[in-house]
Amino acid sequence: MTSLPPAEAPHWRQYVFRALLWVAVVSSLAYAASHGAFDSLENAVSLRLEPNRDAVQLSGSVPPVIEIKVTLQNNTPEPAALKAPSACKVFRWQVFSRSGEMVQTRVSDVQCPDMAVSAGLQPGEKLEEFYSITLVPSRYVAGEDYQVRAWYWGYESEFQFRAE
Repeated sequence: MTSLPPAEAPHWRQYVFRALLWVAVVSSLAYAASHGAFDSLENAVSLRLEPNRDAVQLSGSVPPVIEIKVTLQNNTPEPAALKAPSACKVFRWQVFSRSGEMVQTRVSDVQCPDMAVSAGLQPGEKLEEFYSITLVPSRYVAGEDYQVRAWYWGYESEFQFRAE
C-alpha cells in the first residue's frame, strides 16, 4: 500500500487572509462588547449612558450641553422594582475633575414634591430616555478631561468628556 502524497503548504496569501480574518473577528467582538451588545447576557439590571459628544466647547454660539441617551435594561429573570426618593431624583448626575474633585452637580430649579416614586421593569424590558446636562463654563478648564457619574433609578454609570 502506498501512502498519499503530502499536501502542499498553503500559499502565503492564505496565511495573511487567515490572520486578517482573526483580527477582524476579535476586533468586532471587542467593539460590540464595549458598546453594550452583550449586556443582555448579564444577569443584572444594566445602565448604559450614550452621550452625544466626547468634547464640549465651553465658549461659542452653542451652549455647552451634553445630550445623553439613558438605557436601563432588566437582564434578570425576575421583575425589577425601581424606586427613587422623588421624581426629581430619578436621574441625577455629578461631574468630577481628573483629580476627583466635584466640579458641578444637578441642581433642580423646579420645586419637587418630597414623595417617593416607583416603577417596575419586566424581565428583558428596557427603558430609554433622553436627558441634558448643561455645563457652567466658568467651572471648567479648557483642555481638561472630566468624568460624569449619573444615577438613573438608583443604578449608576459613568462617561468622560473633554472641555475645549
